[in-house]
Amino acid sequence: MVLPHSPDASEAGLWSNIGVALAVGVALLASGSRVPDWALHATLVGGVLLIARAVYLSGEEVSFYSVWFIWVGLYSFYFFSRLAAALHVGFAAVVYALTLVDEPSMSPVARWLTTMATLVVAGVFIDTLVRRAHRQAESAEESAAGMAAVAEVSHQLSRLSDSVAARSELCEAAREISGALSAVLWEPAPDGASLTVIGSAGVEPDQRALPFVGQSAGAARAFTTGEPVSAVGAEAVRAATPESRGVGLLPSSCLWQPVLRDHQPVAVLGLYFGTKVEPAKRSLRTVTELLAAEAAVTLQRGELLERMEAMVRTDNLTGLPNRRAWEDQLPREMARALRDSRELTVAMLDLDRFKAFNDEFGRQAGDRLLKQAAGAWSGVLRATDLLARRGGEKFVLALSSTSPQADTGIIERLREVTPEGVTCSAGLVRWDGRESAEDLLGRADAALHAAKRAGRDRIVSL
Repeated sequence: MVLPHSPDASEAGLWSNIGVALAVGVALLASGSRVPDWALHATLVGGVLLIARAVYLSGEEVSFYSVWFIWVGLYSFYFFSRLAAALHVGFAAVVYALTLVDEPSMSPVARWLTTMATLVVAGVFIDTLVRRAHRQAESAEESAAGMAAVAEVSHQLSRLSDSVAARSELCEAAREISGALSAVLWEPAPDGASLTVIGSAGVEPDQRALPFVGQSAGAARAFTTGEPVSAVGAEAVRAATPESRGVGLLPSSCLWQPVLRDHQPVAVLGLYFGTKVEPAKRSLRTVTELLAAEAAVTLQRGELLERMEAMVRTDNLTGLPNRRAWEDQLPREMARALRDSRELTVAMLDLDRFKAFNDEFGRQAGDRLLKQAAGAWSGVLRATDLLARRGGEKFVLALSSTSPQADTGIIERLREVTPEGVTCSAGLVRWDGRESAEDLLGRADAALHAAKRAGRDRIVSL
């Protein structure tokens, strides 16, 4: 009202418009979140009527108050649904048209079309921005939730020392976080010709080995290319998932994420969804990348633990199982002998006059003799026999026994291949099926001492 305006304008009417608008605006601000939705819609309808009244009271053939109809579109498309916004814009279009009925001059139709087109374009633009912002907010929220879940999984996996259990736990977490029907961790087979299942959760794959040659498996392609591979729709999934053809439940979509270490694939994390999922969705892509990174850490941790376990259970000098490994394995051999109803023989071997050999030729020569003896003896033993270094120049041997004569023959072959012209003494005992591992080993040690007392270079059986 402080700006120049037509002298024909109804100032009292326009001031009343201002008063009503101000009063309603203050009431809305004071009510805050307590205002019901219907009141907001009613307020916007009242706003349209106030604008139309301002146009009518302006006293001008072309009123600048008609520009305010644009705010109706901006407000309705920002805060309301598309249907509600369309209804509000339609109501504004009808009301504005009624204000132009009595104006035969100045192209009322063109003015109506221009104003309404501007209103609609502005409203659609706002609607697009709002929906994009909502999608980005939802994606960011999903990504944040996924990252938090992966962080929790990482914390849980760091407590597991069993690599097999860690892989299964990782797959279960991947299935829950992604909402997949099943999750499978594929790793190259020892022969390098295929991928095999090393961990899974949910529906088990029917085919647990995927050859690199001759099939178009998505997991194999992800491993060879080092890039994610996806399949959506029955035809694409059927072609890319030979591992799921026999389970009776074909996934609706799949995603295979390569697990990289130093930029090289070492495994593939496969996610199989029961519904159609868009693999390009940012939140899903972020979560699968984080899960694949965690899988790489889990695999590396498992390999490290296995190496450490092997180091703890292996004699550094000879490469044979050490005393700790022997004490763990002997009870298993005894249990297996009982289960399979077979005999078990334990022998204790000792290199004769090893201290004198060390004194004459030196410590390095003695170490070399121990390594040579371990290698020579391992070369003549069967795959089912267990040879370990007990300490010093003393070794222990568990034999899947067939007869006392056959056991003695095996020990004789070991004595024959003992290197450097050194002789060997042995004590040989057969397990009675009742005594403990400690008692069995004690008898073998007593037999060895009997061989030593009898002049060395011989076998004594007790």
